[in-house]
Amino acid sequence: MIEGVIGHEYFHNWTGNRVTCRDWFQLTLKEGLTVFRDQSFSGDMGSRAVKRIEVVKSLRGRQFAEDAGPMAHPIRPESYISMDNFYTHTVYTKGAEVIGMYETLLSPQGFRKGMDLYFERHDGQAVTCDDFRAAMADANDFDLEQFALWYETPGTPVVSFEYTFADGTFTLTLTQTSKNELPLHIPVAMGLIDKVTNKEVVPTTVLNLRELKQSFTFDGLENEVVPSLLRNFSAPVKLVPISGKEDEEWFAFLAAHDTDGFNKWEAGQKLFTLAIMKLISGQDCSKTLEFVHEAVKNTLVADLDFSIKSYALNLPSESEIAEDMTVIDPVAVRSARNQLKVAVARKFSLQFQAAYDELTTKIEGQELGMDAAARGRRALRNTLIGYLCSIRESPEEQEAAASLATRHYKAATGLTDKMAALACLASMTGAAAQARDDIFQEFHVEAKKNALVLDKWFATQAVADLPDVLDRVKALKQHSDFTLKNPNRCRALIAAFTRNEAVFHSEDGAGYQFLGQVLAELDPINPQISSRLSNALLGGHRYNETRAALMRVELEKLANMKPISDDLYEKVIKGLNFKSE
Repeated sequence: MIEGVIGHEYFHNWTGNRVTCRDWFQLTLKEGLTVFRDQSFSGDMGSRAVKRIEVVKSLRGRQFAEDAGPMAHPIRPESYISMDNFYTHTVYTKGAEVIGMYETLLSPQGFRKGMDLYFERHDGQAVTCDDFRAAMADANDFDLEQFALWYETPGTPVVSFEYTFADGTFTLTLTQTSKNELPLHIPVAMGLIDKVTNKEVVPTTVLNLRELKQSFTFDGLENEVVPSLLRNFSAPVKLVPISGKEDEEWFAFLAAHDTDGFNKWEAGQKLFTLAIMKLISGQDCSKTLEFVHEAVKNTLVADLDFSIKSYALNLPSESEIAEDMTVIDPVAVRSARNQLKVAVARKFSLQFQAAYDELTTKIEGQELGMDAAARGRRALRNTLIGYLCSIRESPEEQEAAASLATRHYKAATGLTDKMAALACLASMTGAAAQARDDIFQEFHVEAKKNALVLDKWFATQAVADLPDVLDRVKALKQHSDFTLKNPNRCRALIAAFTRNEAVFHSEDGAGYQFLGQVLAELDPINPQISSRLSNALLGGHRYNETRAALMRVELEKLANMKPISDDLYEKVIKGLNFKSE
């Protein structure tokens, strides 16, 4: 995190300062490019596959949601009321994805040629996104005219697929839809894996999807093959089967045999999500659970980077699961996700404990390592304790979980391990409640020495899975260490609470009322922060009528507030006027 922030600001010396944007509408020119460069830097310093997973999880959890709501806009917006509202996930993270597509289309070497020409032409100038695209095109003699549509198209494109295999020929048909009548130029990286030998027979190939519907063929194949599509998440799109039915066996095969690190992880996440969706709908998910168990077993014994293992074992977040729902039921999502987590934890409790103990012997008592391998070991160990501490149905299990988390906290030599223990303890009740309170009190004493660490103390409590968490957040708002005048402290408590979706979106509307009151109090102090926090009230179209109506009530209260900042007003009005498609 710190490494990426420092890298980001350093890279601005070139792509932001030496070559800057002509006007505010070109903001993604410097921010999207600089985010792409800091992501590449972090990947080089650690693991590119791990960094790609982290980036895509954030993109799907935040930017895709922005694309689906009233604040949806192209990476190069066409108008604004408050410039502060331009600093969005779309401009930054989707902007970085667009830059990444240049590299995918042109190759890393071609991308470097484009960058060299860009600096040669524009060093010391204020330019546009079109100037950047022109440098990339001219340096590589590559037609990027159609690619320009990415800069003017809001929303998340959808790429649907179907495929056939006959007489040694594999045919893939892709269909794209977006909020642009014209087809976008979408790079779809793919590979083919032999279904008999489990070996890759077509290495990663970039398909140029330029039409609304387009077919691609591969001949001379000995056996039936399984496609690995959108490798390394080669474009910021949603990939769905034309049939509308997700193939569990396809995901299970890729989870076991895909050679692309990102898609191997993605396949496992899809299996987790399918199981959770079946639990929510009450369908029989016994077959899906078999696939999940097989994927977990293979991950535990696989020769993988520790960080990749950690991500492969982690369940998708609640916000990621919600992306697959037409109408989000946050309570059902949390319940089903917790149910699957406990089921996996019980199934593999002995293996998880053994792996945890083995990692503990390598970590505890050793100097805190900051290399990729050391970070990976910590990440995997912290994932394992999360599973082990989820088993707490009986008082005996509650005490055992609390004891494990407490030992983990006491032995920690770095903040990462301490936060993992706190995250486990935060939602404990019953026989474990006293241990929870004791550790949080101990951490508070330590955290008071560092403002950013104290922010984590607030945030961890705000996202706890406890029945009285809203009352706890209200009490924390009155805490002597909390003030609305501190933006980071505000985000740590209030923004974190809005991400505690099962509680924030309770059908009595109490979470919405609390946020509305905070925004009214905060707006005169810091309109930029009030504007950003209001995003949590803009998603009513994704929830049932009861929740949508209660969110609207709070937006109407804010709209009638006198005075109201331009920052908050723009969000509120767009939220009230938004009509989903």
